[in-house]
Amino acid sequence: MTSIPKQISEYIRMGLSQEQVRKNRAKYGANEITSSQRKGIFQMLFGVVTEPMILLLISISIVYLLLGDQGEALLLLFSVLGIITITFIQEKKTETAISALRSLASPRTNVIRDQQIIRLEGKDVVYDDLLILNEGDRVPADCELISDRMFSCDESLLTGESVPVSKSQLDLIFCGSLVVSGEGVCRVTAVGNQTEIGKIGRKIADEAVGKTLLEVEVARLVRNLFIVAASLCVILALYFGIAKNQWLQGLLSGLTLAIGLMPEELPLVLTIFFALGAFRLSTKNVLVRRSSIIETLGAATVLCSDKTGTITQNKMKVGIVVTHSEMTHLTPALSLSEGTKNLLQIAYCASKHPSFDPMDIAISDCLVLYDQVKDSALLSVRDFPLTPDHLTMVRILKEGDDFVSYAKGSPEAVFDLCKFKPSELDFWTAKTNELAKQGYRILGVAKSQTLLKEIPEERKEVNYTFYGILAFLDPIREIVPLAVKTAYDSGIRVIMITGDYPETAKNIADQIGLKESHLVYTGKELASLSEEEIQSAIRTCNIFSRVSPDDKWKIVRMLKADGEIVAMTGDGVNDAPALRTANIGVAMGERGTDVAREAADIVLLDDSFSSILESVRIGRQIFDNLKKALGYIIGVHIPIVGITFLPIIFDWPIIVLSAIHIVFMEMVIDPTCTIVFERESAESDLMKRKPRETKEPLLDRELFVNSLIQGAFSLLSVVSSYWIMELYLKGDSSPKVVSTASFVTLVFSNLFLILANRSLHESMWSRMRISNPVIRYVFAGTISVLVFSMYLPGMNTMFRFVPLNFLQFSAAILVAFVGVVFYDMTKVLVSKLLRS
Repeated sequence: MTSIPKQISEYIRMGLSQEQVRKNRAKYGANEITSSQRKGIFQMLFGVVTEPMILLLISISIVYLLLGDQGEALLLLFSVLGIITITFIQEKKTETAISALRSLASPRTNVIRDQQIIRLEGKDVVYDDLLILNEGDRVPADCELISDRMFSCDESLLTGESVPVSKSQLDLIFCGSLVVSGEGVCRVTAVGNQTEIGKIGRKIADEAVGKTLLEVEVARLVRNLFIVAASLCVILALYFGIAKNQWLQGLLSGLTLAIGLMPEELPLVLTIFFALGAFRLSTKNVLVRRSSIIETLGAATVLCSDKTGTITQNKMKVGIVVTHSEMTHLTPALSLSEGTKNLLQIAYCASKHPSFDPMDIAISDCLVLYDQVKDSALLSVRDFPLTPDHLTMVRILKEGDDFVSYAKGSPEAVFDLCKFKPSELDFWTAKTNELAKQGYRILGVAKSQTLLKEIPEERKEVNYTFYGILAFLDPIREIVPLAVKTAYDSGIRVIMITGDYPETAKNIADQIGLKESHLVYTGKELASLSEEEIQSAIRTCNIFSRVSPDDKWKIVRMLKADGEIVAMTGDGVNDAPALRTANIGVAMGERGTDVAREAADIVLLDDSFSSILESVRIGRQIFDNLKKALGYIIGVHIPIVGITFLPIIFDWPIIVLSAIHIVFMEMVIDPTCTIVFERESAESDLMKRKPRETKEPLLDRELFVNSLIQGAFSLLSVVSSYWIMELYLKGDSSPKVVSTASFVTLVFSNLFLILANRSLHESMWSRMRISNPVIRYVFAGTISVLVFSMYLPGMNTMFRFVPLNFLQFSAAILVAFVGVVFYDMTKVLVSKLLRS
């Protein structure tokens, strides 16, 4: 409970009672914006369990149970549990990130209830509550101001306009606004979804979040291969059943073939790549709410950016000081003239300290920079606040037995206070217009001509002397020009969408190197155009100013309709619909609203424009490495299918390759190898390429042909190893030795193919110059598991392996190596032929 300020004591009896609070909450709802419905645990679990690969493994387990092989069935079921756990954890991570973002909302506020002032969470505010707002408070709901004292607030998070807005009695104050000066009592007129923020939130909810390009493509690829695998499964089962009357064995062989053909690693590869990519970005202050969106960022063709706080620092700074005799561009090492020092001191005296007003803060920071601050208190005896009728701030300070009046504000309003001669008015008006066209915000500064014997009743009672003007700018972030250049080098178009003035937007565009910076469309100009004209304007214009939330939303939708992959940055509630509509919504974490973060796919924790380009780079790297991983996955599945299917077709002695061997490949080699490809360094020209075409498939012709060739060489190595062992042993030993040696060849062929797939165009020898420390751990781990499965009693029984002698083991490895070397020699040639 807080004490009751004297100026609001008259309202203390007007607050709600607890009974009224309960009724209003029941009638009008809680002060929370309804967000999208989250998946329940069982819904998430059902989605994972119904994946084709999981269903296949469960089916094989059931068949093994019917055949009486409980050990094999249990081992497969444990494998299923492992895959489900990995996928489920990733899904849960995403939901946890979203929940963490929601907890950033709900500012605390002072409320009058039961004739007391209490402080509570913004979400506990109800309709018709009386709120007490002071400097620095975040407004928790839409309100009507019923009592104020120099009250102004920053509505930039809602409107995009960074200049504080003065408020008087009966004016509306919007949820999410920040009180920058004064204090006031207001009555809540809307809560939750009924606030202006809430209405935008409902619009966000109407925008469905679709799957990324890669998710759609992978789903289609897996579905098509599943159809092929199911067809071959049925054919093989029918062959065993009809020709050999072995229906259960046929079903088991068919399911084993299906599991060998299915690229079930691909969804797991996506999960690993995106999870590790999201983790890497988190170390660079980028929080990814939906990890799969990273790849879409790599395909982005247009980056639409808000100006304030994204391109600029969202912090006012005094850039130029103009006195009667000189114009001074302020730099840190500059030695100030007496006239400039005097003007800054007068501006400081006319400002409130401490203050939340960005211009007051800028003046104070400027004086601190030049060691000019003498008195941080400067308590006034009377203030005349900024009002719609008087766009000046006047403060009366006591100096000895007399008083001095200091004024600052809109140049035109201060000119009026000073009663200029026509020549003086023309001079200062020209200076003001000149700086305004350069994108500066201008403040006039004046001081009473003489000492005052009494405190004036009106600001205009005093005769003022005009001392000069201050030009403020919101400086750009230093890294932005380089980031914009990188975007252009990468084939990405940059568009600035802002609620600021056109001239300010042009000036900022020139500073950051934006193309076509002379061309600007305002929201009003867009509204006067036809649909075709708007579409034409959007194709050529890179700067849109004074735009409304609907304008932003429309621009993004039209860019998407034109075939662009749009990344949209923003921080305010007004940006949320556009963030939701864009292919990639990028919200600001430091100063962004909860609504914007909830609507976005990515949150920049440091609000840095350059972090977006880092996300693009990682997105492109992920796509490159995914292609390498996909080529590898297809390549290693070909020998698995071949040694299952070919012996049946050509009536060869059967190589024993059961489901447990395939699971060995999936659970030990393939997931580990995806980590290898995920850690592959980016190609040197990665950020010099144009964004990939949206129609470009992950599995293009070049990759498909290379995958078939490497798979054929690997299959040839396994078959060669089988027949070499047959000839070497001359039938003197168990067929299990031959099967074991063939499996060793298959495993090492897969390991060597990792080296060959590190680059799609270079030989594996040239790629070895680039370090990838994970490879040695993959080789060591896989070989260790293989050796244990062969030589450890119990494990070799489970895998149906027998120990090999040194010559047998070495021969199996050598055959695998020779096959991969032949593939690596043909890969570069095939790549050149297909690209020519």
